[in-house]
Amino acid sequence: MRRDAKEQRDFRPRLIAVLRECANGRWGLFRQNNYGELARYYLRTEADDLKQTAEEINSLRSEFGQPNPLSIKFLEYCSMRGQNVKGEPKLAQQFLAEIGQRRTEPGSGCRFAEF
Repeated sequence: MRRDAKEQRDFRPRLIAVLRECANGRWGLFRQNNYGELARYYLRTEADDLKQTAEEINSLRSEFGQPNPLSIKFLEYCSMRGQNVKGEPKLAQQFLAEIGQRRTEPGSGCRFAEF
């Protein structure tokens, strides 16, 4: 299997799992805050991996003029900053709702009507 196809296939379930963890109160997915001493409790490694994968997917797909809405949306959420931006758990809940997932359904299948 081609690497880019595997990345795209694996990206969705990985993102959903980390969004659920973030929606349940674990910070670091969208990198809104400085890490400092609390870094070990944040989703830093997972967030870095997902962001890199999303960027790679977008780069590969843009070569063929076929955007990937899920990776684009994830990167948009990662870029949100400011005093009026919701906290990460609320952003994760909102993102899950946008893609048709409920945060309390661990192990449920991915349903992406538009993604």
